[in-house]
Amino acid sequence: MTLHARRIILAAALAAVALPLLSTAQVLTVEPDPSYREDALSNRRHPGVDTDVELYFNTWRNSPPHKGHGGLIERDILKPGNPFKPAQKGAVLRYLKTYSRAELGPGAGTREYRDAREQVFLYIWSGAGRMDAGGRPVALEEGMAVVIPAGISYRLTNPGSAPLELFLAAEETPVDFVPAARISVGRYRDTKPILGAHWAHVGIPFTYDTDPKFAHAMGFIVVSMDAFDIAQPHTHPAPTEEIWLQLKGRSLLFLGNRLFHHEPGWAFLVPPNNKAPHSSINPDDEPQLWLYFGCRQ
Repeated sequence: MTLHARRIILAAALAAVALPLLSTAQVLTVEPDPSYREDALSNRRHPGVDTDVELYFNTWRNSPPHKGHGGLIERDILKPGNPFKPAQKGAVLRYLKTYSRAELGPGAGTREYRDAREQVFLYIWSGAGRMDAGGRPVALEEGMAVVIPAGISYRLTNPGSAPLELFLAAEETPVDFVPAARISVGRYRDTKPILGAHWAHVGIPFTYDTDPKFAHAMGFIVVSMDAFDIAQPHTHPAPTEEIWLQLKGRSLLFLGNRLFHHEPGWAFLVPPNNKAPHSSINPDDEPQLWLYFGCRQ
């Protein structure tokens, strides 16, 4: 084969590879399905058609403080809204009524609080304190979870010199729901991890002294990822509600067709439309940690 013929073959091969990249983008009115195929419609971004994933990703630092649950200083991370077409950033919750960061200052305490229809999940992010709920005292420390059934009175105190920082999620229960009779206290550090989900996720369930009872088909676990690894990109359909809150480390978040820095205190809800894949990436040499919430109602 002559040199000229080889050049012609090479040029044709390069053209075949580059053609999908150089072709004119189609004007779409419906968001395409995600795909790994080079010739897929989703290999280009389609502004105004693609899911606006920035609306599903938020931090408590973007919200003003307000008092709730007997005097906790709370700042919303995510709040109720339309998860298919959010009206504003973070307004994406369908089954939870609250997803926030809460704080109790040094030496402070809440008043006794009770809600006949609301159930509360608390994760202790940092600090230490005490809870009295339904006549039961509980010492609070980092990494613990507490589920407070609807109708149980509770109060929190912080006798220490550092803030008690919490993540708080709440669900509204139906009128005919019968809640548990006592709180559930959970820890994850002594739980056997579940390996291999979505390539790299290490699921670590909370071990509770009493199994919690939720009104919806939902739950919370801690998820870790080893150093320098990536989770499988995947989507979720309706009516899934799935939230990932970064607890430790600084990861990269692949969401839809965008890339974000994911830092502690930031959380995202996976758009429930099977159109926006999500994947967490650990670019560092240390494991990272998330608080995972899932509802498959």
